[in-house]
Amino acid sequence: MSKSSFSCFIILILILVIAIPGFSQTRSGKLGIGIGGSLQYMLGAGTTNPSSAIGGGVNFSYSIMESFGLRGNFCYSPISWKSGTLASNLRTDMASLNLYTGIDMMPNSKFNIFPFIGGGLAVFDPRDDNGGASPSSGGKQISSFDFHFIGGLSIDLFLNEFWSVSLMGEYVMTGSPYYAGSVEGAANISKNDSYMQAGLQIRYYFFDSAFISKLLNAQRERSKQSK
Repeated sequence: MSKSSFSCFIILILILVIAIPGFSQTRSGKLGIGIGGSLQYMLGAGTTNPSSAIGGGVNFSYSIMESFGLRGNFCYSPISWKSGTLASNLRTDMASLNLYTGIDMMPNSKFNIFPFIGGGLAVFDPRDDNGGASPSSGGKQISSFDFHFIGGLSIDLFLNEFWSVSLMGEYVMTGSPYYAGSVEGAANISKNDSYMQAGLQIRYYFFDSAFISKLLNAQRERSKQSK
């Protein structure tokens, strides 16, 4: 065996040792519930002077099968921005309920990459281009409810069988131009707002009945051997 072939063989063995523990971290039926914090940054079309804002909420993760799962959260995610006509920062309050689906790319590893797509329902405080609340269009009040679409990536670190920490990045495309007004007033109000969101989440996992049965059986076997 050549030196290069031997090196490739060793690297492959190391990858397998690191990436394949005894149990899959995302096996079917595994449910995780946790809390998290987030940082939102408005992209527009509603503002030329965005700034970051901190939010937070609760989240969950459920493995439909070993490499395919659902995730969701309920969070308060304010948006901070500055109107071209006002010197002070403005804030748009928003709460949203979101659901994602995606693929666990490394289901047997302590590290997992989870690309996802999803959508959500937001309740927010609409703003016009001057920062005014509750704007109207054509004599009709602008709705405080909005559906948005989400795409992103989560990087998960499983500390053990019961706890994980996730770093999550999202691009959110809203269905309204009134999160932060418009760049050029009414002439540009047809362009919907969008924003980036980064989140840090921690979750505790509950296991499916099959895993609990295996765990109890293993404990019984240990007890018999110790007698």
